[in-house]
Amino acid sequence: MVVANNAYAHLPKVYPYPDSRTQLHTKGKAKTRHLDTRQLRRIAAGVLVVFLALVVVYRYGQISAINMQINEQTRTRDSLLDEQRHLTITISELTALGRLEQVAIEELGMRYPGPDQIRYVGGNNPESGDGDGD
Repeated sequence: MVVANNAYAHLPKVYPYPDSRTQLHTKGKAKTRHLDTRQLRRIAAGVLVVFLALVVVYRYGQISAINMQINEQTRTRDSLLDEQRHLTITISELTALGRLEQVAIEELGMRYPGPDQIRYVGGNNPESGDGDGD
């Protein structure tokens, strides 16, 4: 009988390195569900970022519209201030004493009073014409 030596018949076992593909298939649904949750989180984060960007753009649009209104109202205020200055100057020109005297003499036909037209008002002056002059 021939007996073989079994000591050399066994080769050392070589263990394979873990492969990510084999792990995905071995765990099944739990791993794919985790990936779906991760994808949903990424999508939700992307939608949130886009939504926030739209809100920021909308607010900048509102700020721009308000700035245009402010500029328009500032121009209106400036023009009204110029008109007020012009009207103040016109009022001061029209109410000047020299101009009023000129209008009274030329347009209304008034003249300076004569000495007999002047009346003094008061109790100490006998020429006052109040009836008390002795």
